[in-house]
Amino acid sequence: MSNFTLLGNTTNSQMFGCVITTGKHTIVIDGGTMYDDKQLADFLEQNANSRVDAWFFTHPHHDHIGCFINICKNHPEIKIEKVYHHFPDYETIRQHTRSETENTLVADFFKLSHGKETSKLSVNETFVFDNVSILVLRIYNPAITENFINNSSTVYRIDGDQGSFLILGDLGVEGGNELMKNCPKALLQTEYTQMAHHGQNGVSKEFYEYIQPQKCIWPSPKWLWDNDAGDGFDTGPWQTVRTREWVLEIGVTEHIVEKDGMQKIIF
Repeated sequence: MSNFTLLGNTTNSQMFGCVITTGKHTIVIDGGTMYDDKQLADFLEQNANSRVDAWFFTHPHHDHIGCFINICKNHPEIKIEKVYHHFPDYETIRQHTRSETENTLVADFFKLSHGKETSKLSVNETFVFDNVSILVLRIYNPAITENFINNSSTVYRIDGDQGSFLILGDLGVEGGNELMKNCPKALLQTEYTQMAHHGQNGVSKEFYEYIQPQKCIWPSPKWLWDNDAGDGFDTGPWQTVRTREWVLEIGVTEHIVEKDGMQKIIF
């Protein structure tokens, strides 16, 4: 059996990162912010001999690529064998990023990843690591310009001997609609679903009704989980509580939430 570890945040901010360890291999997906690098480096030292066989990414926002950047810059003991993504090109990303700080991070990512063995992903591409398979269900579509960077998210299906995961990154409504149209429904139905865009303003209610998640993984700190901007439960501008209501209607009762720290799922 293998382990899926959801990383906890170290700065009380939203982020997403997970580590999959098999008998012989270690796979990272995203990783979190720049400030989450020590958490990941410590985990890899303790559980993977400071080695990453494959590092996959969903999309180029700081809370998904930042950890990789600081691992490369500040942790030479971590050996990264291969990097996989399907990002838009840098100039396209620059047109849609939120700040020059974000642009600088993306430029750093491309520079650092190009110094390693890097592959551009394709739909239906499959990777096998011992008993774990990772299938690419969706890559960025340049025709979807609404919510561009979030909707550029690569979507993965992960299967092990005793469990399966759907990784949605920060996919938005438009990307979710595209998935429902183009991807066989059976491939979208897994035991664990990573909630898109940290559980709010991601894919639609109809998408979750379509895939019928069984258990939900939330890359959400406590304030976001509770939609608390400082005045108490569900007083903020975020839609997390609405999304919680959606999946409760579907019948989901088991939630793995970033706010609770690092958590391991055996699959």
